[in-house]
Amino acid sequence: MKSLAISAISLLLLAGLPSAGVVLADGPVGDKDSVRNDSGSAVGSGQPGTKAIVASASQRFAADTEEAPSFRKHVIPLVGRLGCNGRACHGSFQGQGGFRLSLFGYDFEADLAAMMAGDEPRTNREKPEQSLILKKPTMQVDHGGEERMKKGSWQYKVLLKWIQEGAKGVADTDPDFVSLDVAPQELVFKKTGETAQLRAVVTWSDGSREDVTALCRFTTNDETVAKIDANGLVTCTGKGDTHVVSFYDNGVSPIPVMLPVTDLTGPKYPAIAGRTKVDHLVLQKLRKIGVVPSEVCGDEEFLRRVSLDLTGTLPTAGEIEAFLADKSPDKRAKKVEELFTRPGYAAWWTTRLCDWTGASPNNVGENQFRNEVYQQWYRWIHKRVADNAPYDKLVEGIVLAVGRSNSEQTFREYCEEMSSYFRTDEPANFADRQTMPHFWNRRQQNMPKDKALQFTYAFLGVRLQCAECHKHPFDQWTKQDFDQFTAFFNNIRYGTKRDDNEAFQEMTKELLGEANMRGGQAQQQMAKMIREGKTAPWRELYVETRAAQPQRRRPGNNAPQGGRVLTPKLLGGDEVVAQEYPDPRVALMEWMTHDDNPYFARAIVNRVWANYFNVGIIEPPDDMNLANPPSNAALLDYLAGEFVKNGYDLKWLHREIIASDAYQRSWKPNETNRLDLRNFSRAVPRRLPAEIAYDALVQATGNSDRAHSWLESIDGRAISETLAGRGQGRQANNYVMAVFGRPERASQCDCERSNEPSLLQTVYLRNDDEVLTMLDRRDGWLAEVKNSKDADDDLIRQAYLRTLSRLPDDNEMEIARSHVTQSQGRDAGLRDLVWALINTKEFIVNH
Repeated sequence: MKSLAISAISLLLLAGLPSAGVVLADGPVGDKDSVRNDSGSAVGSGQPGTKAIVASASQRFAADTEEAPSFRKHVIPLVGRLGCNGRACHGSFQGQGGFRLSLFGYDFEADLAAMMAGDEPRTNREKPEQSLILKKPTMQVDHGGEERMKKGSWQYKVLLKWIQEGAKGVADTDPDFVSLDVAPQELVFKKTGETAQLRAVVTWSDGSREDVTALCRFTTNDETVAKIDANGLVTCTGKGDTHVVSFYDNGVSPIPVMLPVTDLTGPKYPAIAGRTKVDHLVLQKLRKIGVVPSEVCGDEEFLRRVSLDLTGTLPTAGEIEAFLADKSPDKRAKKVEELFTRPGYAAWWTTRLCDWTGASPNNVGENQFRNEVYQQWYRWIHKRVADNAPYDKLVEGIVLAVGRSNSEQTFREYCEEMSSYFRTDEPANFADRQTMPHFWNRRQQNMPKDKALQFTYAFLGVRLQCAECHKHPFDQWTKQDFDQFTAFFNNIRYGTKRDDNEAFQEMTKELLGEANMRGGQAQQQMAKMIREGKTAPWRELYVETRAAQPQRRRPGNNAPQGGRVLTPKLLGGDEVVAQEYPDPRVALMEWMTHDDNPYFARAIVNRVWANYFNVGIIEPPDDMNLANPPSNAALLDYLAGEFVKNGYDLKWLHREIIASDAYQRSWKPNETNRLDLRNFSRAVPRRLPAEIAYDALVQATGNSDRAHSWLESIDGRAISETLAGRGQGRQANNYVMAVFGRPERASQCDCERSNEPSLLQTVYLRNDDEVLTMLDRRDGWLAEVKNSKDADDDLIRQAYLRTLSRLPDDNEMEIARSHVTQSQGRDAGLRDLVWALINTKEFIVNH
């Protein structure tokens, strides 16, 4: 189920016809675009006022022409197309042969300067044909990058003509990039080996349009389905679906490509009713690719799956029996509502939110209280999940957090409040605070750029790291965009305000007296006194309001900053006037919750979906970029839009997903969907997350009272307040959690949490002393049934229910009965049975 916006133009824009059999989907245009023929004259004129599409540079510059190539429109894209500004060539950090270009050509000013620099510049205005930018890629002189073009080719002529016309850079009056439109909008092949030609057209801010197919870079997201050559010719290589992606200037345009896996498409597709909107959208995609979904799963499978997914807890044996006996048609929906009321729901989903926001005692700012700070972080989020606070309000409490509870609070009052949260006796409830500042206080976020990276990862599902140094290879972001977005966090401080320095020193002296303590010794002493109930001075999170004079910069002007104050700019949005927002994070929050924000709602929807389906609609879930489009864009749009309309209600989102047949389908594949891992045609068995796996072991081997208590309490549970990277008693054993992939939350990547199986996990389940002790403990199930009068068959059924959440089939019952009977006592036989069951794949995966 790996993941597959799209901007497209009419099929009329195609430069050539595809192979027979290829189905081409039109894109809405609004007018019949006029296209220039090979001579450059306009043909097929559309509505009045529509500018004709200029023919490709490969046609216009193949012969002599008076037209001067544009540095931005033609030269830099051509240099990129030839690979000169790639990672392996002059776009690398150190450049090649003393010549360095910006990676993927984002910095026009620097690139022009590089071409003109040195004793022997790459561009020779006096003798254009002697320019190294022409001689090296044509191998007229030695070139480590080998031949990139032929002398006299249209590429050669573009560069030569540009130099002859003065080798001019980007002028202030030059139009800005608007869009890259690629046709056809979708490719549906009928057999392998078929081909189809893409055509790319750029639109500029002055309304001009040009065929830039010959200047684009192309790539495929899956070569086993489709390949694409340097000229945009797509070749079908196998069954399935993927995207091919076109790159030009700041444009990234993915096009869906598919070859149905069967002939069960269109009218041949079986009549399958979709109960929900989610099902209709999933089936809409499956119908295109000829995949028939699996049947809806049985009650046992559903109950185990939803209990683990929603509450991180196995259903009890008695609960399973009651659910199977219930004949009401809406019992699944009722069970979901019941699960919402259990403490496991808030505990597990708080753990997931702590994953994404990076809650960890290993990187908080207050080293003496790092465990307490982590617990406060967890409990603050937990209260809001338990209360079903709207997700946007939960995030707002983190994003807009400051140290002081209100603007009227004095420094001493702030210190009294903070100290009250850390005293040993009857500490104040940190979860009652309106905001949660710990997100901004971590050691990993000392610099504004660190705050920007963590912010985009946590709340937008965007990996912005690449743009820190160069243009993002898979999205529109440039280093300029990164720098301007980082400016939102320039004045976020954690420390002591200038006006409070004197009060801080006075309070320190009051607490420590004349004792000559410094550094760690003083911190330890103050921590001790705080825990005893005394008030100590605290650093705080605040927004520095120093006057700044932001300077606006034109989009596309990527010159080095040179000490200038950058105007904060939203990703893909507008610049923000600092004077209107004393706290620039307010502008960020307004932008994120605006109806047309492309990231905020989609990021959490996609992550929640991935929790239920093993992969996101966009996969990886934390890598939302233009070159990594959704596998089902309509599905993601629907869920995100309705999530916003329903007030960012997380329970609504869970209900909507769980209520669908898509979620409730069996894991058992059919002939059409056995290889499907990206289109949600069946459940994909997935190993239990670390905390849930550990809890399942404890619950399955525990006595009936302990198992039942976990429906009402999370005391002692690994899913509750597990300290990432640190042990917290046996239930959070460091080794076990590490073996099963619990994240330390030390980086901005969902991949830190691993659900992959490993040999160490198998060794732990089979041989570790801790597991064997669980089986034999005094409050365990085996001890509970030691002197039971129940029949062997009844106890075997109980063993299956408490481990695999189902009854044994006839064959399994016969094997188990035989073993228990032939063992040296029933107790030994049952112990073997439970040990065997917790070592099955069926136990350690959710299916």
